[in-house]
Parts: sequence; structure tokens; C-alpha cells
Amino acid sequence: MQGNLNPRIIGACIVGFALVAGAYVMGNFGEPRYVAQPAAIAQAKENTRSSITVVDIDGNGLEDWRDEFVEPEPIILDPVTPSDYEEPETLTGQLGVNFIESYLRSKTQGSIGRTQEELIDDTVNILASETAHNLYDTPDITIIRSWEKENIATYANTLALIIMNNNIQTDENELFILGEILEKDKLERIAELEARSEAYKKMRDETLATPVPEPMMKEHLDLINTYHAVHKDIEAMAIAVDDPAFSLLRLKRYEDDAAGMGFALANMYRALVPYASLIEPEDPAVLFVAFSPEFRS
Repeated sequence: MQGNLNPRIIGACIVGFALVAGAYVMGNFGEPRYVAQPAAIAQAKENTRSSITVVDIDGNGLEDWRDEFVEPEPIILDPVTPSDYEEPETLTGQLGVNFIESYLRSKTQGSIGRTQEELIDDTVNILASETAHNLYDTPDITIIRSWEKENIATYANTLALIIMNNNIQTDENELFILGEILEKDKLERIAELEARSEAYKKMRDETLATPVPEPMMKEHLDLINTYHAVHKDIEAMAIAVDDPAFSLLRLKRYEDDAAGMGFALANMYRALVPYASLIEPEDPAVLFVAFSPEFRS
């Protein structure tokens, strides 16, 4: 029909339009979708940094602007003065330091650290070990394996003379003297405790040096060890002012040790009874009768 467009012409126009549009898209793919504004471009140009000229007029290797921050004269620090602190030598002082260190260490370890009860137990164990003393045994003494009756009499008289020669004549016991020192501040009486401690030490050493007939071996060792224990107890009493912890631990043993020495002397009497006929009335060994159960009762 006249007046109508030919379909072929319309189709050709649509295809041509599509080709032009496709070419435009492909040519502009990937290009920015915005246009920079003139004001933004001008601002970017104004913020451009410029380098600063480095100047070192005095030639000391530092830029002049750094010289303002450098001290021209060397800084000399005061010499470190040595500390006056000295580690404690007494058991009381050492325990105090060790306990505090252990306590702080347990705090830093949190739940895996030792409890206060465990720390106290550790301290008690240290005290017990530090105040312990060695015991003398058969390797420390001379034993007469082949002995005669005369050896028994000589041995008994020698032990009695050791006691008599080292005896301190006094009506005051060691605990009374210690009370005077601590309660009444009579520090001059410390020398009396030291003298008594030395007396028991000499009794121990002289008894150790005395050959013992084999039948008396056990009683001999018991006597030596009780002399030694009482010596250590009184020695600790003498330092009660300077080292109270050590003194207290030994003091708790003193009563038992003193009683043990009495039992050792009584046992020595019993061991000598079968040989009583060998001892004359004027012999020093008669001293042991004073430790017999009959005499003491």
C-alpha cells in the first residue's frame, strides 16, 4: 500500500542504529563515569609538597634544624653509689626474705602457685632442717674389742672426771638465765650461756676421745649425743636476741634433750653395776651412783 514504509527500510534502520550504539559502548568501556570538577583539580595542585633544602652550616653532620635539639655539652650521670644492703646471715632474717619472695612468686603464678598453707609448711620444714644436728655413731669412736676388767674401771673413772672437770657450779638453770636476758634485758648474762654451751661441747669432745670397752658402746654413744644436743640447745639460747627463730626451734627441744641426758647417765650407771667390784669408794666413778634410780628416788 502507498503511504506505508517498506519493512526492509525499517529493518535496515534498526540494524544501523544497533551497530552505531555498539561501537560507542565498546569505545567508552572502562572510562571514568565522572568528570573532574575544575575546583578539585585546582585544590590538588595547591597541596603538592615541595622539598626542604638541607643546610649544615657548622659542618657537624647534623642539619641546622636538628642542632636545636642536641645538647652541646656531654651529659655525665652521677656515679651509681653501691647499695648498703647486706643479705641476712641469721636464720630468722633468711627465712623472712625467702618467705616474702616465695609469697610474691606464688601470687604471680596465680592458681598454679603455692598456697599460703604450703608456704608456711615449707618454712617450718626449713626451720626443722636448719636446726637439726648430726648424730655420732660407731665410726666416730674408738672401741676396745679385746678388753679387760681393768679397762672398764679406767673407762668409768675417765667419764666421771670429764663430768666433774667441766661442771659449772650454779643453782640457776639455763632457762632462768634466758628469761633474765629476754625479759629484763640483762644481755651481760649471755656470756654465762656461752660458757655452759662450751662446757657441754668439751664433755662431748673429751668423751669422743675416750676409748670405750665394747660392752659400753651403746651407752657411750647415747651420752655423747645427749651432750651434743644440750650443747646445741644452749648455744641457740645464747643467740636468742639476734636470731629468735633459730633459738625458739632449739628451745622446744631443750627439755627433751636434757631429759635424754639424764636417761643416758642412768643407763651408764646400769651398765657399770655388773663391774661395781672394780670401783673403789674413792674412785671418781662413784659419781654415777647419783644417777641410779634408787638414789634419785
